[in-house]
Amino acid sequence: MRLLFLVAKLYEAGVRLRNHLYSVGLLRVRQLRQPVISVGNLTMGGTGKTPTVIALGQVLQASGYSVSVLLRGYKGRNQGGPLLVSDGKALLSRSRIAGDEALVIARSLPGALVVVAKDRAQAGAWVESRFAVDAHLLDDGFQHLKIYRDLNLLLVDVTNPFAGGRLPPAGRLREPLQAINRADAVILTRVQSGGNYQALIQIVQRYKPGIPCLLARQQLVSAVEFGQKKSLDMGSLKGTSALAFAGIANPFQFFNSLQDWGFQLSYKMSFPDHHRYTPRDLNRIKEKCLERGIETVVTTEKDAENFEASRLDPLRVVVVKIAFEFDDLEGLRKLLYSKMRVLAQ
Repeated sequence: MRLLFLVAKLYEAGVRLRNHLYSVGLLRVRQLRQPVISVGNLTMGGTGKTPTVIALGQVLQASGYSVSVLLRGYKGRNQGGPLLVSDGKALLSRSRIAGDEALVIARSLPGALVVVAKDRAQAGAWVESRFAVDAHLLDDGFQHLKIYRDLNLLLVDVTNPFAGGRLPPAGRLREPLQAINRADAVILTRVQSGGNYQALIQIVQRYKPGIPCLLARQQLVSAVEFGQKKSLDMGSLKGTSALAFAGIANPFQFFNSLQDWGFQLSYKMSFPDHHRYTPRDLNRIKEKCLERGIETVVTTEKDAENFEASRLDPLRVVVVKIAFEFDDLEGLRKLLYSKMRVLAQ
């Protein structure tokens, strides 16, 4: 335990040094011509960055603005320069190359440019040299300090706000809580209707007094059969006996949402985040269904990018779409527009 503590302290010192070098200008911060909206978190694992990026993109597109989304492409094979995943008209890559999140975002934001690159500042400049965009959405950008952001949004998952408050290897906190001070606003994700989050807001505002805090609820908004575009009737799914499986950071929240929606989950299987399903994995799923007389399996959009549905025949494969519903959507719009150079003019 003492060794973990000492290593965590060394990790923290490295993080603080890196942040200081950026703050005093010894490490270069690149500013793009168009506004950058960053979405990120302080913890390792999922806080809902992908549905937040999609929600922000939809708000901007609904107001007539063109956007690009800049991603790292986690678990994708692209390790080099910018990879255009979508030109706003067609998908130009696959999840194995670009990563599953890039494909989910591209499918959810038709008309948006989606670009994957290790260096997202380079990717943004590459986009601006070839396309006309009004704004960039920077996915998982809170620690990507080499790119200047006009709006810095920090997500905090209320089900596990600060991952124990320790840095690796003792915990899952990416950097000390003092980093909250860099944020322009905090979005508390996965809140419950009627929940009281004032104590958590007070902790956040202890590090940056007065920082706006928005609330976002996770919702299952639609479902389709794998490979189909037409949404299924929500009512017809209530009471359906199903096996649910997911390779995401917080599968239990997903399973609970399915049950709240009316699914009767006869079995649940969780896999590592961004898991690519092997034939053996899919055979295990089929075997569990056969044992329990289950005819339907249900999973997430992200997981659907990582397996071949034909290997689950003859099971019915239902893919559900997860989205965030904001308590104060108008407040979110005002926050977006007030912080962006181009849109505020």
